[in-house]
Amino acid sequence: MQKLTKNAILDALSRLDNSVIVQLPLPTTPLKTQQWVAQFSRYFNLVPSKDDWGADRYQVVLTPASNNALEACLLNIEWMCEAIWLEPVSKQLSAQEILEYLGKFRD
Repeated sequence: MQKLTKNAILDALSRLDNSVIVQLPLPTTPLKTQQWVAQFSRYFNLVPSKDDWGADRYQVVLTPASNNALEACLLNIEWMCEAIWLEPVSKQLSAQEILEYLGKFRD
């Protein structure tokens, strides 16, 4: 896996319906998945919580560290369909708002 940079992530984002797709290679092990999520969270000032492992998937709720930024979103990594995506946790949040929030961190 190549080095994960903030700008590489931002360049890999696209919107599909009410999800934000992250078109990057998937982490290959549980440890690399946890490292990927930790780095992603640091880049975008997010706090991971409530993670859930399945046979071929990983999900974690990400909440902005600052209270006034954005509501929580769900990060999904699924090996069966080889995809990483973010989706709103509540109906008050949209995929466009997630994209706009992440875009604020571009160097």
